[in-house]
Amino acid sequence: MTEEKRYYFTTRDLLIMAAMAGLGGVASTAINALGDVMQAALGFAGTTQWAAGLHTIFLLLVVGLVRKGGAATLAGLLKGAVELLSGNTHGIIILLVDLAAGLIIDLVFALVQQRQSLLVYILAGAFSAASNVIVFQLFALAPEDVLAAVWLVALVAAVSGALLGGWVAWLLLGVLHKNGLVREEPVRTMRGWRYAVFLGVFALILIGGSWTMVESLAGPPVIDIRVDGEVVYQFSPDDDNLPLIVEDVELNGIKRSVSGYKLAEVIALAVSGTEYGSALISATDGYSFFITDREIEENTELLLAVSGEGEDTSYEIVGAENSKAWVRNVATIDLAEQTLIEVSGLIGLPSPYNPADWQYEMDSAYLDVGYGEQKYQGTIAADVLTAWEPSTGAESAVFYSADEQVELSLEEIATDRSLRIWSVNAAGGTSFALATEGGEILLTDVERIEVK
Repeated sequence: MTEEKRYYFTTRDLLIMAAMAGLGGVASTAINALGDVMQAALGFAGTTQWAAGLHTIFLLLVVGLVRKGGAATLAGLLKGAVELLSGNTHGIIILLVDLAAGLIIDLVFALVQQRQSLLVYILAGAFSAASNVIVFQLFALAPEDVLAAVWLVALVAAVSGALLGGWVAWLLLGVLHKNGLVREEPVRTMRGWRYAVFLGVFALILIGGSWTMVESLAGPPVIDIRVDGEVVYQFSPDDDNLPLIVEDVELNGIKRSVSGYKLAEVIALAVSGTEYGSALISATDGYSFFITDREIEENTELLLAVSGEGEDTSYEIVGAENSKAWVRNVATIDLAEQTLIEVSGLIGLPSPYNPADWQYEMDSAYLDVGYGEQKYQGTIAADVLTAWEPSTGAESAVFYSADEQVELSLEEIATDRSLRIWSVNAAGGTSFALATEGGEILLTDVERIEVK
């Protein structure tokens, strides 16, 4: 009893929480990809959330392995930090999403008496997975007219959380217990009022962090349109007489009405008649994604949507073909020539590497390629080389810049899925870097690739 008063979480507990949070954070990218596959196949509201339970299973395993109240909350916060640092495209909001998921799991276990029953794991998984959708929508300033659809998406997430999260976690813990790898003891909580204070503090952090994030990321009321890093135009609805368009748009099965301006017409105000290859759309939180000139000119549903007035004006891109290009809180639009990587050598389908052809396969990560640490989009090098169909007998690929080269075996490239070709958008235009997702830079300013 004296030992329990001295500390609450043991070193073993902290190691388990860190391990599960790390695994969950790293696995999140693959889980999100699974959701995208289902959305592409079926395309109705909620289909992206069929795998939502896989996000919560790691936090539920923490409860079963540590068996102490508050463990899921701390693990959720750690998981969010891992996802943020590993380049999750949602940005800092992922911290709040995972914190809410862990907090809800601890609340469910605190309120239910039979804490090791299948029912409590199913309830905790369902509510935790559904909270992901609610937090994303409510704290990401979702318009009121989409909230009805949000509940449908949340229901799909809840079912996934109950089955893939709660039920599967309970089965796995049962196997571990049967083999003597899990301690047989009830879930414990802090004594008396201390646990209520513990959960209350994190609930206040969640609410305060959400409010602060919404306030700090909103705006700005004017968008800088830049060419080669130089501002050539500042767009504001008050300064221009473009026709305001009202459209119904749909993203991941959620429909809503927005008002805004054709992105092509906004850009034409800045560079009418000037050729460019793509527009890099950047948000106030550092997230960015590009849209090709072809889509800007041909996609009639592509809008720069506007909400608020005066200093409270904010913008977002809607209607893009790629959901990753639906950027909220737009701050800048950078126009650049479309750069390609030439390819030659022992390949069956020679075609220059064009990032526009790979935008749906791209992941994001923070890298420092000479401009400070920024978030860039990259394509897995192994997939690019596979698409070129290397000839029988090909053994390596040589990546060239103007004055350097890096040669890697095809086997090494195929086994290292963290190795990517990154699109680097800077003042001088778009260039490419060969680097790992973890930040190891192998070569910058890649101009061509030769397969030998």
